[in-house]
Amino acid sequence: MRPVVIARRGRADLRDIGDVIANDDPKRAVTFVAERRVRCRSRSGTPFQGRPAPEIAADVRILVFPSYLILHRVSDEAVLIDRVIHSARDRSGLLPYE
Repeated sequence: MRPVVIARRGRADLRDIGDVIANDDPKRAVTFVAERRVRCRSRSGTPFQGRPAPEIAADVRILVFPSYLILHRVSDEAVLIDRVIHSARDRSGLLPYE
């Protein structure tokens, strides 16, 4: 199993998601973000799950998690979670990682 590393931008995405939800329901914001963190960490056991996303970058994979997309890369050392974005978001011009 590879360790999972959530990149700075991925952590910022999760914080932003939580902030938006917290405007309406602060308690749900906490659980909602926690659910996505768990899903990100689950990439350790099945790193190649999800579809390749060459339209974003050659090495990026996308895993759908209800209404959100987890953009990740798999290296020999780790699974790198680069972004967590809403599925309705325009992905053209999206920088998958820094």
